[in-house]
Amino acid sequence: MLHIDMKATRGQMGRRDFVKVGALSTLGLTLADQLRSKAEASPQTEAKAKACIVLWMSGGPSHMDTFDLKPDAPATHRGTFKPIETIVPGMRVCEHLPMLAQHADKFSILNAVTHPSPSHDIASHIMLTGNVPARGTVNPSYGSVLFRERGYEGSLPPYVAVPNGHRYSEAGFMGGTYKPFSIGNDPNSEGFQVRSLRLPPGMTIDRLENRRQWLAGLDTLKRDMNDNAELEVLDGFYQRSYDMIAAPEATKAFDLASEDDKLRDRYGRNTLGQSCLLARRLVESGVSFVHVDRGGWDTHSKNFDTLRDTRLPELDQAYSALLEDLQQRGLLESTIVLWMGEFGRTPTIDYAPRWQGGRHHYSKVFSAAIGGGGIAGGHVIGSSTDKGEEVKDRPTLPWDIGATMFTLLGIPYDKTYVERDRNIRLLPFGTSVVSGGMLTELADVG
Repeated sequence: MLHIDMKATRGQMGRRDFVKVGALSTLGLTLADQLRSKAEASPQTEAKAKACIVLWMSGGPSHMDTFDLKPDAPATHRGTFKPIETIVPGMRVCEHLPMLAQHADKFSILNAVTHPSPSHDIASHIMLTGNVPARGTVNPSYGSVLFRERGYEGSLPPYVAVPNGHRYSEAGFMGGTYKPFSIGNDPNSEGFQVRSLRLPPGMTIDRLENRRQWLAGLDTLKRDMNDNAELEVLDGFYQRSYDMIAAPEATKAFDLASEDDKLRDRYGRNTLGQSCLLARRLVESGVSFVHVDRGGWDTHSKNFDTLRDTRLPELDQAYSALLEDLQQRGLLESTIVLWMGEFGRTPTIDYAPRWQGGRHHYSKVFSAAIGGGGIAGGHVIGSSTDKGEEVKDRPTLPWDIGATMFTLLGIPYDKTYVERDRNIRLLPFGTSVVSGGMLTELADVG
């Protein structure tokens, strides 16, 4: 039995425990009735959430300067920002998030998220998949799992990345079939269009259909000559690409120009703002999972300048607009919105000339925010110590978040897939790994 002593490791898992947790994803699962892909899927539970939007702040946002400010900490830690009250009594956020403060009833803050790695690469894998990587296995992202379990329900892909995905927002061992559809362009660019949905000059739908039929015949001939599983994947891509180009509802979903200018302004005329608006449009059109990627949070130098001048104002406007818009359209109660990065940043501030007030990588304790889709807003779950250095109470592990989301989305978190004759568990949650438990304080998932 694996036991991880959180106190002994001062709020952070040790290296040996890190390795053991990862190993549980691929070893020790010997049930005779192991599940094989969709054909032998676990019985689906009733889904309370229809969709999920992940706001991925690549680089790692500082918990001390967003949702877990420490105004009474020493100057070496507390930074230059002050906390402000929200519409929820006792719930406070950074002074540079005033609009979000007025929508605090729509999301809850997780202030004791923790995992073992301060490395961008490993930490991103952990947060986007709910798994510690082990034995060279790249686990599928939450979006890819949802894609595989639900599949297509129309012409739009079930999983979309805006503007582009992350390496670990992809399908991992599940293969290319379940990768997100990446739009490839900045939604805030003038005349924004999705490159994959544009027909080349001179090409018409009729000509495209003739070419599609010709390719289909060629692929059939190749398959008859040499059975090749990759051609099956390509066939699916060809068919879906044609469906998206030919279907008016697909083009319409990506048409930001059709939105009222006032609403576009409300979201913010920047990459994050227009990406969030597009995420709402996609969910409204039936897309199950949207990954919104916004980098620039790796604030090793000039942390406070960067956050004050760009990242926090953009976040404040876009995140609050998304929550407000989803609620007004009756979509928030069925759409999980998760805000997170791969880790937080050091509680201590580096004032060395090279860094000029920067914060570095930190995974012992950091913040995330979640709401919608059956998850209550207006709460703060867990806390860090007075200087923001350790978990004080109610730790939240990435697989705790993942198990909560999967349960609400109607997917058994203990499902197992078979990959190269290995049985790979969807999440380590529910085994003997360290866990703070699912977010039962916020959702009916017990």
